[in-house]
Amino acid sequence: MQLFTESDTIEHVKSLAFNRSATSTGETESLNYIENALREGNIKTKVEHFNWIGPLRILMRMGYVISFFYLILFRLFLVIIIYFIIKNFFKRTRDLSFVNEEESKNIFAKILSKDHTPDRPVVILTAHYDSISMNIPYKLQVIIFFIYRLIVLFYVLIIIVFSTIFILDYLNIVFLSNFAIVLITFTSITGVFVSIPILFLVFIESPSSGSIDNASGVAILIELAKLFKKNPLNNMDLLFIWTGAEEWGMKGSKKFCENHFNSLRHDYDLDRSYYINIDMVGSYIGLLNKTGFIRRKMNYNLNDIFEATAKQLKIPLVKFDKIIKPKSDYKIFQKYARRARKKLQVSCIHSDKDSKFIHSLKDTPDKCSIENLNGCLNICSQTLRSIDLRLEKV
Repeated sequence: MQLFTESDTIEHVKSLAFNRSATSTGETESLNYIENALREGNIKTKVEHFNWIGPLRILMRMGYVISFFYLILFRLFLVIIIYFIIKNFFKRTRDLSFVNEEESKNIFAKILSKDHTPDRPVVILTAHYDSISMNIPYKLQVIIFFIYRLIVLFYVLIIIVFSTIFILDYLNIVFLSNFAIVLITFTSITGVFVSIPILFLVFIESPSSGSIDNASGVAILIELAKLFKKNPLNNMDLLFIWTGAEEWGMKGSKKFCENHFNSLRHDYDLDRSYYINIDMVGSYIGLLNKTGFIRRKMNYNLNDIFEATAKQLKIPLVKFDKIIKPKSDYKIFQKYARRARKKLQVSCIHSDKDSKFIHSLKDTPDKCSIENLNGCLNICSQTLRSIDLRLEKV
């Protein structure tokens, strides 16, 4: 059993030690780096562009909706008509928008098995390559985003309720008093002004290398792809995906599943397939085991194979439980598999205790141990070959 001992993984982490926030030039540079590294290993890749809506765009669109609501509320229909005439009359104004969607990219590569049996299993491996960095602690970031989501949800409900009241008032079913109008105005304007400082705190970015989160996962996936390109599995295809805009709500994995999950269902036996999400390998190798208040296991036996392989290789592996699931790409694939009623086994490699370093200037390459990077690579590689060998015996 030959183990990977080279320094390529840590060199990838060091090479990606720059700001890779979604939609930035750094994100594009990191994608180009991944593409070139795979090309050197004679691995063909495909890049897919996708659009998504960020928090700032949501706030702006909410402001537009509130503005139009006021115009309707005060019967200023002529202003609305003039706006739409001007907006659609000229090409430049038709193309002009203050709420354009953000654009990111996914890059993926497939390594076929030696045996092309129909309805064979597939192993999907993902790691996000974008990063995010702020001048506030990670735990405070989580609280801020939670408050922001509550504000958006609250105002969606407010708009629905007030719109209903307005329609009833317009039909003379319910009388809308002056006090109600003042209350609507005060509530909506207050929400906008509360959201602005929250977003201001979130968008104060500082240059960060995003090494643990998640140059580590990117590096491991690159080297795994190169290893299996030289010596593919016998019975399972491998699909490697480097996702974009994960830090903004797993946008890349959502778009990939939206575009490709049905074809995966058609081409493979997902009931015998596996999904591995590598998101953070820093000061140790962590494996998410159980989640929720009732401590539900992540999968049937994939984690057990990981654990047995780690013991066989004498590589430390820490299994941990979380009441609230870490937000990463595995949640999207798990959701799509559940909808399709497929028994896709899902695992997430995640050094949870290293969260104190991420999304900040502390997330540097020196926090990523070459022993842990190579150890994770070796565990994943040997686990896949163990599963492949079991399929041959069935």
